[in-house]
Amino acid sequence: MSVSRLLQKVHEEDYEAVLKLGTQLLTQLSPTVDPGTAWLVQEALCSAAHEADDYEFMDALATELTHTANLLQRADLHVEALCKSSTAKRCLGQTQAALEMASEARKQSTNFPAESPLRVQVYQVLIAALVESGDFGQAWQLHGQLDECLHLVIDSHEQGKAYWTLGNLAFMVNQPQLGLHYHDRAATLLSPAKDMLLWARFNRASTEMRLQAGIADSATHDCLQRAETAFELIEAGDLDRMGLRMTQSRLAALDGDSERATVLLEDFTAHYSGSGEHLVPLYQWWADLAASTGRQSVARDKQQYVAQWTHQQTPTQGGARDGEY
Repeated sequence: MSVSRLLQKVHEEDYEAVLKLGTQLLTQLSPTVDPGTAWLVQEALCSAAHEADDYEFMDALATELTHTANLLQRADLHVEALCKSSTAKRCLGQTQAALEMASEARKQSTNFPAESPLRVQVYQVLIAALVESGDFGQAWQLHGQLDECLHLVIDSHEQGKAYWTLGNLAFMVNQPQLGLHYHDRAATLLSPAKDMLLWARFNRASTEMRLQAGIADSATHDCLQRAETAFELIEAGDLDRMGLRMTQSRLAALDGDSERATVLLEDFTAHYSGSGEHLVPLYQWWADLAASTGRQSVARDKQQYVAQWTHQQTPTQGGARDGEY
């Protein structure tokens, strides 16, 4: 059983290989295997499933991790497993369960040393779950605690993720200037060399937040340009391609070119062959755009599409993808 080979693939960030090798190793684990070894395999797989946006697999592995953490009698690992479980459930649309896991993680971490970097992860996960549940006020009350403990994170890339979370939250509670401050900080810390996909998603999401706040200045244009350049270097999935086109359209509209904003949407949907549910945010924006330009029949048509897919969604659809907070 080559656990060392699996860990090498983790180090290389070859998540496809981690999923393949880790799944094989998982089937070979005997009931009497050392729990420490089991944790290494399960955690590697769980993290790889997270990177691959396979949240159902991630959720199943997070459950296994909680059991293994109990066998190891490690409170810190148990909290880490709860955080992973909350993230997976949130991205599956299981909002209440995600909030319960995150709240339990916070409860169990209250006695951790003040310098424990795990506190940062707990705050991030809890804030994300609160936002997804619509409790922006409670989430905002936690932003100060997260900000104050970010110095505990040694990895600047991980710090950048946390500032991204704080920035999104600030925008959501109508604090755009603070949102810009946090996102500017995130942009200096996130490393495109380490994770080009995350870099692309951050810049696209930051542009979207700025535009929704009515900010369409040169810095916003530069932010979108960084996202476009990054997405050209990687193979983007349906959700990422949809999000990028929606943001491009929104910027065109705020720049006063509603015709181009509409053409961007028409061209994308004409060539799109993925899942219809992924287009719901884009069609919602299209409905808003059409209504704002006096095309009420188009607005009603696009809103009907949104209503159709929203009605069809199951509890495991429609959750926010990780990284959006």
